[in-house]
Amino acid sequence: MSKTKISVYLDTGVVFDYHVANPMKGREHAAAIIQTGYRSSQGTDLEWYPPHRVLKVKVENAVESSQYQDTARAT
Repeated sequence: MSKTKISVYLDTGVVFDYHVANPMKGREHAAAIIQTGYRSSQGTDLEWYPPHRVLKVKVENAVESSQYQDTARAT
């Protein structure tokens, strides 16, 4: 199974990407980021972005199957 990519979009225009092992872990990480914010660890530094700074969390390949397929439209 391929890894699942998580993208975290901040209000500054920065997008952080990382991978987790599977879709279930991706959904768990997305829920935690939405609730507690994002922690960036680049090198030896750790930087925390609170939840109000996170505009969007995208989990690619997270849906294996769903009964609830949505559609989008503009107003």
